[in-house]
Amino acid sequence: MHRDVCIGFVILVIAGCMLSGCLSPEGSSRAESPRPELLTEELPPFNFAGPEGTITGSSTDVVREIAGRLGMDAEIELVPWDEGYNRTLSTPGTALFSTARTAERENLFRWVGPIGTSDITFFGRSGSGISLSSLEEAKKAGTIAVVRDDVRHQYLVARNVSTIALYPDDESCVRAVMSGEARFWLGSTVTANQTIVKAGYQPDDLRPLYQVQTSELYIAFNNQTSAETVAAWQDALDGMKRDGTYQAILAQYGLSGPPAAGTPADSGAPAIGTGDVPTVLMALADSRFSAIATSLEVLALTSEAKSGDWEQIRPLLAGLEERYPSARFWYARPDGSYYTTVDNLTTGNLASRSYFPGVLAGNSSVGSVVVSLSTGRTTGIVAVPIVGEGNTVTGVLGSSVYLDSLASDLRRDLPLPATMYFVAFDRDGLTALHSRPEQIGRQATMLGTPEELEAVRTIMGMDEGQVTFASEGVHQTIIFRTSPLTGWKYGIGVEG
Repeated sequence: MHRDVCIGFVILVIAGCMLSGCLSPEGSSRAESPRPELLTEELPPFNFAGPEGTITGSSTDVVREIAGRLGMDAEIELVPWDEGYNRTLSTPGTALFSTARTAERENLFRWVGPIGTSDITFFGRSGSGISLSSLEEAKKAGTIAVVRDDVRHQYLVARNVSTIALYPDDESCVRAVMSGEARFWLGSTVTANQTIVKAGYQPDDLRPLYQVQTSELYIAFNNQTSAETVAAWQDALDGMKRDGTYQAILAQYGLSGPPAAGTPADSGAPAIGTGDVPTVLMALADSRFSAIATSLEVLALTSEAKSGDWEQIRPLLAGLEERYPSARFWYARPDGSYYTTVDNLTTGNLASRSYFPGVLAGNSSVGSVVVSLSTGRTTGIVAVPIVGEGNTVTGVLGSSVYLDSLASDLRRDLPLPATMYFVAFDRDGLTALHSRPEQIGRQATMLGTPEELEAVRTIMGMDEGQVTFASEGVHQTIIFRTSPLTGWKYGIGVEG
């Protein structure tokens, strides 16, 4: 009798658990590896609806492969960008791709990636005669069509650009430019051709005018997503990069990614020891800054510079810009208002820049990394005082060196094997230079895994040395030196 009661009680407990789902395989799966609600937008070649309506693209295929490795189906919903962005911000259990990771967005989401790269570029109608040489020009030249809440929209807002027309997608932006509603489309050269065709035009109907930035793309998870889920997705992606699956997917769409583990070294690599390369890198980069600083110091002694008259100063700086086309030259008044060789008097002000008070105190400054107010590009600053009577600083001569262009020159002058890369951090931990241009301007002391952040903190705290860590599932070693000119930490990284 007692035994029958016990058996009956156990049966009742099991039945109750089955009704509540606590013993069901499906319920167990959700608890251990919850499947996020995956959102994306129309952004070829990363994510887009194919001819039969199936969502495809390089990022889509990467996301499906990650989900498959985690034992789950990837059900993906194609929505307008602003809807997906705001749903992911507000709804636990959601994730959005392909999302540019920026300092402004860093704490809004949890991140898995990178899964691609894209740029921010101004486009205009072909044959219109429009040209652009700066963000300042674009501000004054007409309306800029951009996707609402996209990283490009946020880029313009952060730089106080008010001549903006917002649209739900890039195809609408293209149509706005072609119809004359807007003068520019702020798009991307990676996605432009397919976007223009989907909008009903030919790729050569619009042309790129001016590129301002390159960004890495990620899967952005709602901020309440567990650390375990984010780590599982990141580990699966890192595994794809190690075994070459990630690179193969990108190649199907005409894109390229970092080399897979075990990629043979380039036979064109320099025949010098790894420990010597940071010194060579530092010498090549510092020579550019040193030459510009010396030229500006000489000009600061001339009567034209001391006059404070922009019409006399401009020809001097224009001559320097012809010699150094990968830089923008400028003159600032003590109140921070300033002129450039392209824009003349700009709408910006330099008084709040961290280097400016020191230059007004009579000290030259070399190496501050800023996003230029006039060009919108990430630059390295050279600024020298103009000293008048009584040792009073009457103005500042300066140059904003385009760091993406400098990095391109370094890749040409210092070819490295596929398993090596160069990097430089400024005094504040900003990535000043990198073999991968999308890394330039990234706040390296804030963005990254705990292991990456610890490696950067170690570099920032030493004059020279070596650090080891893992990034994207690959073992990394960086050998670094400190520049006496800029204070930058120049390093050579070795993968594997």
